[in-house]
Amino acid sequence: MNFDPSTDVDELSMVRAELARLEEDERKLVKQLSDIRAAASAQKKRLDELIREREPPIQRLPVEILSTILQLALHETSCSSKEWLACVSRSWRDIILDQRSFWSTIEIDHGRSLSHVREHLEKSREAPLNIIFRGELFDAIDTIREGLDLLVPHANRWQSLSVYTQADISRPVPQFILDCIDDTKFPALRYVDLNLSAFTFRTLLSPANVLIVDLSGIWDNNRRLHRIPDADASLSKYIPVSTLVKLSLSGDIPPCSLQPGSIHFPVLESLGMFVEDAAAFFKAIVTPKLRLLSYTAGWQDPPSVVFSGLRDKFRSVRQLSFATESSLDTLDALALCRAFPGVCHAYFIQLAPLSVFFGQVEGTNDLESPADYWKSLESLVFDKIDIYEWLMPPIRERNAFVQWLAARHDPRRLRVHIGNVEVHGGDVESFYVLCEILRENCIVELSGVWTWLESRLLKSADSDLQLVSDFLNNTFRFLTVRMKHVPMFTSSLAGEVGTVIGNIEIRVAPRE
Repeated sequence: MNFDPSTDVDELSMVRAELARLEEDERKLVKQLSDIRAAASAQKKRLDELIREREPPIQRLPVEILSTILQLALHETSCSSKEWLACVSRSWRDIILDQRSFWSTIEIDHGRSLSHVREHLEKSREAPLNIIFRGELFDAIDTIREGLDLLVPHANRWQSLSVYTQADISRPVPQFILDCIDDTKFPALRYVDLNLSAFTFRTLLSPANVLIVDLSGIWDNNRRLHRIPDADASLSKYIPVSTLVKLSLSGDIPPCSLQPGSIHFPVLESLGMFVEDAAAFFKAIVTPKLRLLSYTAGWQDPPSVVFSGLRDKFRSVRQLSFATESSLDTLDALALCRAFPGVCHAYFIQLAPLSVFFGQVEGTNDLESPADYWKSLESLVFDKIDIYEWLMPPIRERNAFVQWLAARHDPRRLRVHIGNVEVHGGDVESFYVLCEILRENCIVELSGVWTWLESRLLKSADSDLQLVSDFLNNTFRFLTVRMKHVPMFTSSLAGEVGTVIGNIEIRVAPRE
C-alpha cells in the first residue's frame, strides 16, 4: 500500500479551514444574537415607556361617549359623587366642569348648604333643570323657602320636579312647596313626580306641555285620604289630561268625579296603576292611544270586579305588566284578558296559580283558556315564579302552562322569559327538564336564575382539591359559575355553554 503524505496534509488543511469557518459563523451568530437581545431589550424598554406615556383607553374615548358614561355612573347617586369623579383625572374634571348636563340636576336636602344650588345654576347655564326635594324635611321650611327663592326665577328652565319628603306632620312640607310655586308658570315642565299626601296643585300641572306625571303616597300615616275641596270636580282640573303621555298613580284615586267615560286622555301612551278602588277609574278613562299598562291589583280589587263590563275597552294596549297582592281565580283572568285583547307582550310578577290564565275553561266561545283571548301574543315574561308549582311532577301532565303551549294553535313560536328564581339542589334536574319541555314549543330565555347545589370537596394523594356535585357532573355540567348575555338556544339545552340565555349563577352549598 503506497502512502501519500500530500493527501493527508490536504485533508487536514480542509478540516482546519472548515472548523475555522464554523467558528467564525459561531462568532457572528453569537454577536447577532447579542445584538438581537440588546435590540429586543431596547424595544421592550421603549414599549414600556410608550405604554406609560399613552393615556388609558377610557381617556381616549370621544368626549361625548365619556360624558355619557360618567353621567350613567352618577345616576341616582349623591351630589358628592360628582366631586369624587372629578378628582380621578384632569380630563374627567374638565368634562364634568364644562358639560352643562352634569349641573342640571339640583337637589335640595335637609341640612345641606344651598351654596351648591348657586353653583349648579351658574354652571348649568341655560340647560333644562331637574329639581328634586328629598328627605324628612320636618324643620327645613326656611331652607326650602331660600332654595325656592333661588330656583323660581329660573322656572322657565324647569323640565322636571320630584318631591320625596315626609308628609305626616301638621303642615305637610310638600304642600308648602306647592303653595310657594302655585302661581308660577313652568313652560318647559315635562315630568312631575310627587310623593305626598296632598292633591292641590292647580297651577303646577295646568300647563299644556306637561307630559309625564307620577303621583304616589296619597295616603296619610293613618290611611286617610286628604280630601280635595271640590270632590265633584273633574280630574282634568288637577292634572293636564289632554297632554299627558305617561301617568303613574299609587295610593288611592283622588275623590273627584269619575263618571263612566268622563275622563279623556287623548295622547296617553303609558299608565301605571297601584291604587285602591281602581274600578271607577278604569271605567271613567278613555285612552285611544294607550300602549302600555302596568297594573297591580289590590287586596280588595280583584280584576273580575275592576274590569267588569269593560270587555274590549282597552284594545290598543300592547304591553301589559300585571301583579297582584291576593289570589286569583279564572273569572279574574277572563276579565283581564277580555279587557285587553290586543296584548302582544305580557309580564307576570309572581303569578299563581298558572291554571288561572292557562287552564282550560268551559263556555268561553270555544276558547280553551283565558290567555287564548290574546290572539297577537308574542312574548310572556314570568318573574319570580312559584318554582314548586312549575316543577310539580309529572311536569307535562301537571303544569298548566306547558299543556297550554302544547295545545296552542299558532304557527309563531312564543318567546318565554323566566327570571329571578332560585332553584335549589333537589330541583335542579327538574328545572332542566322543564326547560327542555318548554323548548319543544317556544323560545326560552332565562335571567337571574340562582341555582344552589350540594357538593363536597375531595382530595386524593396525587391530585388537587376537587369540587364534586352529582348535579354539576350529570345535569348542569355545561354551566360555568357565571354566564351573561348569551344570545339564544342553538342546540340541546344540555349542550355547550353557548346554548343558555341570560344570566345563570350557581351557588354551591357544601355538605356537612
